[in-house]
Amino acid sequence: MANYAIGLIAHGGAGKSSLAESMLYRAGAIEKPGSVDAGTSVMDWETDEKERKSSVSADLGFFEWNGSQVDIVDTPGSMNFIGATVAALRVVDGVIMVASAEPGLQSQTEVLWDYLEADSLPRLMVINKMDREQANFRSRLDNLNELFGSRLVPITIPMGQAESFKGVVDVMEMCAYDYSDPDKPQRIDIPADLQEEAEEFRAKLMEGAAEGDDELLEKYLETESLDADEIRRGLREATHAGKMVPVLCASATGNIGTSQILDALVNLLPDTLTRTEARRETDSAPEGYVPDSRENSEFSAQVFKTKIDHYAGKLSIVRVRSGEVKAGEDVFNTTTDNSERSAHLFKLMGKEQKEVKVLATGELGALPKLSHTSTGDTLSSAKNKVEFAPIQFPDPVLTQALKLSGKGEEEKLATALHRMMDEDATLKFRHSTETTDMLVSGMGQIHLDMVLGRLKREFNITASYDVPQVPYRETIRSGSKAQGKYKKQSGGRGQYGDCWLALKPLRGEDSLVFNNAIVGGAIPRQYIPAVEKGIVEAMHKGIVAGYPVIGIDVTVYDGSFHDVDSSEMAFKVAGSMAFKKAMEEARPVLLEPIMELEITVNPDYTGDVMGDINSRRGKVLGMDSRGRNQVVRAEVPMGESLSYAIDLRAMTSGQGIFSQKFVRYDEVPAQISDKIVQTRQKAASE
Repeated sequence: MANYAIGLIAHGGAGKSSLAESMLYRAGAIEKPGSVDAGTSVMDWETDEKERKSSVSADLGFFEWNGSQVDIVDTPGSMNFIGATVAALRVVDGVIMVASAEPGLQSQTEVLWDYLEADSLPRLMVINKMDREQANFRSRLDNLNELFGSRLVPITIPMGQAESFKGVVDVMEMCAYDYSDPDKPQRIDIPADLQEEAEEFRAKLMEGAAEGDDELLEKYLETESLDADEIRRGLREATHAGKMVPVLCASATGNIGTSQILDALVNLLPDTLTRTEARRETDSAPEGYVPDSRENSEFSAQVFKTKIDHYAGKLSIVRVRSGEVKAGEDVFNTTTDNSERSAHLFKLMGKEQKEVKVLATGELGALPKLSHTSTGDTLSSAKNKVEFAPIQFPDPVLTQALKLSGKGEEEKLATALHRMMDEDATLKFRHSTETTDMLVSGMGQIHLDMVLGRLKREFNITASYDVPQVPYRETIRSGSKAQGKYKKQSGGRGQYGDCWLALKPLRGEDSLVFNNAIVGGAIPRQYIPAVEKGIVEAMHKGIVAGYPVIGIDVTVYDGSFHDVDSSEMAFKVAGSMAFKKAMEEARPVLLEPIMELEITVNPDYTGDVMGDINSRRGKVLGMDSRGRNQVVRAEVPMGESLSYAIDLRAMTSGQGIFSQKFVRYDEVPAQISDKIVQTRQKAASE
């Protein structure tokens, strides 16, 4: 039996989860399709998914179709939860991408397509919601081909649209399927008014299929015709190679067109063994990838999701790459160098866990209670250790400061958030010792709002968000010299340390460079490290507004000592005193972190985005095209971009996306610096 692992991806609202329900129902894996809107969906079963009526995590299902075993992963459509989608794409053999037949394409469609291109993943495209009022198959097909380079060729076309959508035409077989009774589609002749359109698309299919196979090309050039099996063979090869993307139409909620999608899945997308061979022969194969499983029976798998279940505990959800694992067997985590054992194995159908004795090559399943295993880790047999490349998750784009309503819950909060981070690699949490903020970072406001909901619902922790404090820095603009002399007499042995320091700016650096220029023993060698230690401690709190100091070149060049009273502590204090005095004379300034943003937007919003960047004291670095979208690269001070994920969404009607990274510190303009200093002083006095 062939095994398939298929990912379902789409922009939000395309009906991807509804299609998963329809596929499971049509294949007989569930008794009736659930409804996302009604909260009865098998795949969108979590509390947050029911409340938001959309996927927030990657959920699994499985079924058999035409003698093949199929595992599906229903991934989130929102960029707030893109991490789950990225992880799922790492382990699937092919993808069904869903687009709505209604007007308007979201930027997420192109972002997701770029991920598929990067991994060379074969795919089908399903144009869904053909029963909606404004559905237009031909218009949507033209939009997609304009975006993605005319590789998309229909293999089914709609019989009617909007309220009149009642079936599909199969242009390979040149027949139609009437779904007047969705549970019993009837094969019929192609309606006369669709015959010409079907022949047009069949001709395109024949051309594409012939181009991928020399034998088929020769026949096509001679006869200008290929039969359905020949078209299917050539189309399969072209789909596997990424040269063509078969397109189907459907109404997932109406269960129309689903059988043809399932047929296309097993006929045109690669199964596990086919995909293994392809990955092995390409540069994109993960490091340490196991040879074709027909030649290698040793177990290997990669963990692509972690789920904390209230009853089963921690579930490590894996894709078996080779061999098999049996319940109760030892496996070896090559990422953490630990041996693990799972007493049970599960196949997952949404929230339902079906216990199995074996997970074999190509299957997706769950191993519970692995103590030393996290998302991205590799599991293998102890005698044939391999390690797959880690999953590269996107960096968070929004950071907020978490405020607790109750006192003394910091430890409880940290435990809860670390549990969430076990499940979600794009969620980050840290306690800033500099600003004292508890910082939570995620992929957007929806992502972070969901964290608050889970804290309350699952851990009884009430919290809210506030704007995080910006980690400003201080430095100097000119050189200076100063003496630090610490002398103390208290009746017994005294304290004596004396040093002279020379400071100068250290351009392009974010640290201290310490130089020892003492000659003639003015300061004994054993006290020099104490001088440096005093400088380092003084740099923790600058003189402008009490922020850490960076970018300083310090030279100790003179001083004096006392045979009896000098000590390391005295020279440490002297070093600190000299540094503070010298910094006062070196034109100290405040620095702010600068972030580099890459913003992907529809051209209609480019002007608004660029104007907004200027209003944030930002600088546009350049602009490129990506499909129909524009990619704007800019630098913006962190203090002006803390809420950018929220603002960009509002500015672009939810279609703009961005990534950001820290690049450097720059001097804060004087008028803004004055306000920061005043605010800092007021907070200190309070």
